[in-house]
Amino acid sequence: MATQQKRMLTSDKSKLKDVKISDLLLGPPSPLPVRQHLYTLLPPPEPHEPAHDPEINPMQTAYRPYIEEELSQWQADLGNGFETKKWRDDAIRASQERLEGKYDAWREAHREEWWGKQVEGDGVKEGEDGKEGDEVMGDEKGNGDR
Repeated sequence: MATQQKRMLTSDKSKLKDVKISDLLLGPPSPLPVRQHLYTLLPPPEPHEPAHDPEINPMQTAYRPYIEEELSQWQADLGNGFETKKWRDDAIRASQERLEGKYDAWREAHREEWWGKQVEGDGVKEGEDGKEGDEVMGDEKGNGDR
């Protein structure tokens, strides 16, 4: 991929973050190989649905709102810098560190602060073993209606 194209697809300053890409997809018909590739990016049709027809623009099907939502999310990610090489490398490294348990001690030390033993207001009390207990009505001792 050419440097300019790569920059356009990864830089948080890319002009693509400000363009309504779905309008571009509604423009003149794309070549058949492009439409076929677009359909490979979509989920397969359900058994009761007709097969994808590469002769029809995907933006003129029931998939349009989903395509627009994904394009919008990608543009937001692009504008927020989530497509840059550095951000992706950092995300991969952090994911690997989580898998290796690097943050387990911190998570356990801060568990009460972040998640607590009892969730207020939902009527479910967590037991000492960390599992949800009975639904509590009335006071915490269980006095009241059940």
